[in-house]
Amino acid sequence: MVGTCENIYYAGFEIELDSSYTELDSSSFFGQFPRIGTINFKNKFTVPTEFTITNRAGYDQIMFRFRSNYITFDNLEIRSQSISFTVDNDPIVPVTEADLKIIRLAKDLLSEEMYWNKEDDRNCADDISNKKYSLYCAIRIGSLEVEERYNHRNAALQKLRHLIAEKYPNKVWNHRLMDFNNMEEIQYEDIINILEEIERYFILKLAG
Repeated sequence: MVGTCENIYYAGFEIELDSSYTELDSSSFFGQFPRIGTINFKNKFTVPTEFTITNRAGYDQIMFRFRSNYITFDNLEIRSQSISFTVDNDPIVPVTEADLKIIRLAKDLLSEEMYWNKEDDRNCADDISNKKYSLYCAIRIGSLEVEERYNHRNAALQKLRHLIAEKYPNKVWNHRLMDFNNMEEIQYEDIINILEEIERYFILKLAG
């Protein structure tokens, strides 16, 4: 299966399926994942790309990891002879009860300032052993406990990313969560305040 993209940043997708099809349906297509395909980057480099299935809000969705970015197939339409989709590398994700539980678990892990790791390195093993958690690791650990797997694009992580970007619109981030956690001006109260803001948002969304 070979496809093209209107955005030259992602110049082409190629996914080699296990079987040949005269017609394609959602069951046969989704059954092919996870697998490795390729994306032609800016018509210059062919990059091996991992395509997998994520469940962001109770339904299956294709996600692919391109270099360090996790990107979803949104507005996916599967026809007998073709598929089409839009690419969203920073989606707004529907809220589930699991996301609320994740935020509350993160708050529990960070219940006192002594439990906050101010120097995040995105490696959570030492956070667990030291019982000092960065913002990212607190949510990652909460995600694993609630969902028994890590979903890089669950609503808890996405809402956190969006709030950080809203609060610091002119900031250039390498890793938003890590960089926010490690900013010199960020205090423990800022970490708790943003978790509480997300918690209130989730409660309203679930109620509505």
